[in-house]
Amino acid sequence: MALSAATQPVILLGMHRSGTAMIARLLEALGLFQGSELQEDHESIWFLELNDLLLRRVNAAWDQPEAICSFLENPEAFDLTLRCLEDDLASSRTRAFLGKKWSLKSASLLSYGQPWGWKDPRTLFTLPLWLALFPGARLVYIVRNGVDVAASLRAREVRELERRRREFDAKPAVGGRFRLQRAGFKGSARCLSLEGAFSLWEQYVAQAERALEGSAQAAHRIRFESFLAEPAAELEELARFCQINSDKSAVQQAIARVGVNAKRANAFVADPTIRDFHQRVRGSRWMQHYGYGG
Repeated sequence: MALSAATQPVILLGMHRSGTAMIARLLEALGLFQGSELQEDHESIWFLELNDLLLRRVNAAWDQPEAICSFLENPEAFDLTLRCLEDDLASSRTRAFLGKKWSLKSASLLSYGQPWGWKDPRTLFTLPLWLALFPGARLVYIVRNGVDVAASLRAREVRELERRRREFDAKPAVGGRFRLQRAGFKGSARCLSLEGAFSLWEQYVAQAERALEGSAQAAHRIRFESFLAEPAAELEELARFCQINSDKSAVQQAIARVGVNAKRANAFVADPTIRDFHQRVRGSRWMQHYGYGG
């Protein structure tokens, strides 16, 4: 069922808050098309919606992804879903991804001949489906210190909680709407704590290692902290792997345009509470595996 007629994509993999948005922006600046509609975090809305739909249809979610594994192990359910995806990707429905400009030149992704790809952390759990469709895909895997990821996730969910509190205090109930619907917390309760967010990082990186180990596809690994230390050399190598513009001047221009903040590496050291948390989890399996236990 592979869509062999299509130019094979670059698939950006990595846990949420791991620097995947920065890498995606840099690759876009060097010529990798990632969709006509992108979220602020540079996720393709089209592929994000597909991945989210895949998860929801088996009662999974980005922060509770366990159920997708049972689905992937069932060949009948897998094959039916694969056939549906194949039909969607071969149809004019991909024009929402391509946008007006490229839709005039390409009827679907099957006839799109330029370097392209997408970034969505959920793809780690739906990857077997995508690799069945795109056996020549290039995989780019970004990993970041799990403590920094957990701190970033928690900060985001705490901000959302505070926003909802302000919403509750500022506006009375309107009409027949439930107050809960407008002002109750909505987000990842798991990530309201460092422990919950860190356990989710462990789940994602464990899935990434299983996926990469069992895949015959070409894969390029990026350690977020190493990339920040030497962005030009790292980006040149990555661009060559993705078969897009790797010219030194183009790489420097991309870095200048997107920006690379070296202070994001090991940001946890600036916060005593997060440092204490690092001490508690530094000996965990995946912190040791990636060399983040020091």
